[in-house]
Amino acid sequence: MGDFVILTDSSTDMTKDLRERFGITDYLPGIVVLPDGKKEDSTLDWELMSPDEYYGSMTKDAIYTTGIKNIEVQEEFFEKYLKQGYDILNISLSSALSGTYSQCKVAAENMMKKYPDRKIIVVDSVRYSGGLGLLVSYAGEMKQAGKSMEEIADWLNENKYRVHQMGTVDDLNFLKRSGRVSNIAAFMGGLINIKPMAECDRKGMNTVMGKVTGYKKMFAASMEYMKRTIEPNPKRIFVSHTFRKAQWIQMQDLIKENFHPEEIIATRVNMANGTAIGPGMIVAFYLGNEISEGLVEETKIFNEVKAGL
Repeated sequence: MGDFVILTDSSTDMTKDLRERFGITDYLPGIVVLPDGKKEDSTLDWELMSPDEYYGSMTKDAIYTTGIKNIEVQEEFFEKYLKQGYDILNISLSSALSGTYSQCKVAAENMMKKYPDRKIIVVDSVRYSGGLGLLVSYAGEMKQAGKSMEEIADWLNENKYRVHQMGTVDDLNFLKRSGRVSNIAAFMGGLINIKPMAECDRKGMNTVMGKVTGYKKMFAASMEYMKRTIEPNPKRIFVSHTFRKAQWIQMQDLIKENFHPEEIIATRVNMANGTAIGPGMIVAFYLGNEISEGLVEETKIFNEVKAGL
């Protein structure tokens, strides 16, 4: 069995320290188009500007867009490791949100023809941001524990539908513009103090479950929903935000109090996802019950939680 590397893309929220900790060899940045039209790499380490500058500018109506590198760049990214004798496990952003996964599949097929003795496995995470980061972190730990590439890929495909999210994105205009959320029509309009709450479905699309008024009810609903969907004795929970630091800290405190996970990994949403999300996100990502088809069970739970507030 040959050695292998774990690769991902710039849609995970894993900083350099996290990538080093979990043995993630590399990632391929996407493209962010700045308000002046200039194109830059959407990196994970905020070399271009700080998160506060990035999201702060969005509150002043700055508009950013994103894109993916062409397939030749993706092939070069894979080839860098293939020619060193490594196999590759690539964990990609949800195919429902981007063409990244499809392009990785094509690039992998092309590169395996060129390197017939090497193997590339591309996994569609059906998740993004901290949800993708959560899966990548477990993959890295499994590699460090001596699991094979195939064993890790199988685990990812078996468990990716167990990754939940709960929290709020309190300005849906960014998600509406990018087309990265479903069930949105009923929640647009006067959103002052309204907190839309979303889960991620089995296809990897954000779906608005409902809305509550104010952060107090948002936190109460989030904790109760998590109680009814989270795995026992959670090992790791990612808590991600864009431009809501106070609420981000409060979410972490509530999770510690209610669930006592072994660790909370607190992150800022990366540039690539932040462009489509905007400055109003605060969300916990965690492993729990398997997501049902059409979010039928999750919607029932959320409606019961909301009725009890």
